Amino acid sequence: MKTEQDSAREVGCYASLILRLAIGALFFAAAFAKLKGGMETINGTVGYFKTAFAETWLPMWMVTIHAYITPFAEALIAIWLPLGWKLKYGWLFAGLFTISLAFGMSILGKHDIASGNYNYVLMCALGLYLSRFDCLSIDGCLRGCEGMKKQ
Repeated sequence: MKTEQDSAREVGCYASLILRLAIGALFFAAAFAKLKGGMETINGTVGYFKTAFAETWLPMWMVTIHAYITPFAEALIAIWLPLGWKLKYGWLFAGLFTISLAFGMSILGKHDIASGNYNYVLMCALGLYLSRFDCLSIDGCLRGCEGMKKQ
């Protein structure tokens, strides 16, 4: 017989899965758009970052490094979260990366975009919290999915 705690764990498990798939899909679309054209598209992204941040106080070397890393970080998150391996670290990485994107948009004065990015930061924080309930991931399978077995 299912207890209220078992039901809560099951809801947490499914909520975590939905959040992992949603954020993973978001980062997949972002990464795909930047990587589909190979180095030409990546260089275009870097050029956009350099132009956008040219008149800011951020050091150009830092902007350039972030611009080159961005498509690969997005692709990593797009794979990492849906798989659910070392999920807490995946959510932490996604959250910190999203903070860096929001911070950059704030520096540019694009507060509407920054506020949207901070919504994703909150989603990453929720994902980090829900990761302890996640049974439908590599981590959950390695733990034995105790919460889902009591049905």
